[in-house]
Amino acid sequence: MRLSSRVQAPTKQGSIRGLASFVKSRTSSKGFPFAHGQPGGMLQACRPQPGANGPRGQQTRGARWENYTKANYGSQRGNRYRNNDHKQSFFDRLKPETTIYAIIALNGAVFLVWQSAKGRANSFGDYGLVNWMVKNFSIMWVNLSEGRLWTLITPAFSHIDPMHLFINMFVLYSFGIDLARLLTPKRFLKFYLGAAICGNVISAVVRGIVMPISTGNHSTKAQPSLGASTSVVGITTLFACLYPNATLMLFMVVPVPAWLATVGFIGWDMINVVRSSNSKADGAGHLGGAAAGAAYYWFKLRPLIRRMR
Repeated sequence: MRLSSRVQAPTKQGSIRGLASFVKSRTSSKGFPFAHGQPGGMLQACRPQPGANGPRGQQTRGARWENYTKANYGSQRGNRYRNNDHKQSFFDRLKPETTIYAIIALNGAVFLVWQSAKGRANSFGDYGLVNWMVKNFSIMWVNLSEGRLWTLITPAFSHIDPMHLFINMFVLYSFGIDLARLLTPKRFLKFYLGAAICGNVISAVVRGIVMPISTGNHSTKAQPSLGASTSVVGITTLFACLYPNATLMLFMVVPVPAWLATVGFIGWDMINVVRSSNSKADGAGHLGGAAAGAAYYWFKLRPLIRRMR
């Protein structure tokens, strides 16, 4: 089982006002409607160094970014996505907050199904629902070899342990809303699912092909893994690529730059891959999610930022 911030978009003046913390308030008196509350949660509010007017210090032009995202990120209050000229689909009309809350709600619903399945198994010896959930909401080589390709996505909404669910959803909430504002909700959803697919493919290949060949232990082909960690690690890695010097509060206590925290977690996941037979954490899935976040930054966002100099 995988055991496993927020970023501010450029305003029309082309400046990054700071990084929002994990707070309840979500509106400001003017400008881009971001939270400006007291620092808390995993990400402490901070400001870029002088001259750092955008991701990685690049000078960005808000109007060009708005044209790229096709979203009205101006100072108007209310529905920020209503005044676009192009015809909008359902996903174009989604708000960042609604997108994150929907993902959290879906994860919570699947978690309740897992609890029901465990209850039926423990109380009545009925493992039918447990077996169905393992086949459809966990990733393992056996599932893919039997044609259940949807398990490349469904594990990103699946948790059994309540603490596992809480940690993943807390990190998703802390980083996800502002990244959804930066990318637009539609692109954020695509990235969330893409990171899940990338992480789950790596996880299945490592457990289903690499480990049986290297260790001779073929039982890992049927070893299930689940959790939103693939997508969450992708989100945090993307954040660290955009804002490497942002201050994160590690374990709510230790302030560290985002790049150092990300490198540390990636190193830990590499160790877990090596000793995966003795670890509950799916390090391979985490590394796949991190690779998706880094690739999205390098091939999608970095060229755009360079053009905005």
